[in-house]
Amino acid sequence: MLRRITLPTLITLLALMLCAVAGSAFATDEYAEESGQGCGYCHRDPGGGGPLSPLGESFSAGGYTWPIPEEAKAATLSRGMKITRFLLGFMHLLAAIIWLGTIFYVHLVLKPSYAKGGLPKTEMRIAWGSMLVLVATGVPLTKMRFHSPINLIETYSGNLLLIKIGLFLFLVVSAAFVTLVLSPKLKKLRASWQSNDGIEGKPAWVKVDDLLYDLTDSKLWREGNHFKRHQAGEDLTKALEDAPHGIEKLEQFRSFSLAGGGLHKESIEIKILFVMAYVNLFVAFGVVIVLSLWRWG
Repeated sequence: MLRRITLPTLITLLALMLCAVAGSAFATDEYAEESGQGCGYCHRDPGGGGPLSPLGESFSAGGYTWPIPEEAKAATLSRGMKITRFLLGFMHLLAAIIWLGTIFYVHLVLKPSYAKGGLPKTEMRIAWGSMLVLVATGVPLTKMRFHSPINLIETYSGNLLLIKIGLFLFLVVSAAFVTLVLSPKLKKLRASWQSNDGIEGKPAWVKVDDLLYDLTDSKLWREGNHFKRHQAGEDLTKALEDAPHGIEKLEQFRSFSLAGGGLHKESIEIKILFVMAYVNLFVAFGVVIVLSLWRWG
């Protein structure tokens, strides 16, 4: 049986990947082609990537214009500016690791069904905190990198950044909709039997077809969780079809009839949640693809 991936492990793996992507994110072949010079002309490392040489700093300060303007040749970043750029880049990368790591963990490991009762406050705080840091650090980093909007439009790396910004804004709008509209509605839907999820001493109820089963006294449903796969407060009608046992295991416990209760179908809000969850997952993968193209494309 495969071992369940933990959130710290997933974030660590993503961190290594993003660090590899960011390692020479500021080194682009198009600049070498434009200037006709080798990578060692602008970088201290002859192979390219990493810290810029004084001429590389001037090329950057001149808006990546070749030949380098005379007024830009004397322009180099001060030590304070280099430290500031490093700190901004570190915070930007850390926020991206936390944000994307959380998205992948929630969607691939926990599955979207865990949020049927609304998104947990902790996850929303992590998401919004990470996005705010990405915006606060991304704007000055972009200005330091491209200097002019024209460089964003006319360069390959600038085009990739614009695509990444577009994907990011899509996720921001999606997060705003979930936070302000969808999540409050889902929480109201759970105000009835679904609130009995077995957590913090509450009863553990599950629904199968038209019946509710009270599994509070079951040793296999402590804290409302069954083998870390099912949580009380859920409709397990479909899950029971794939279970190694039948309804007879539940019939040992007290049951309640829900006939005519109108709970046979998933609400439209839950369907929207599932669609948005998987769309956001693909968009998050798109962000990683753009970063990979920036580094290796």
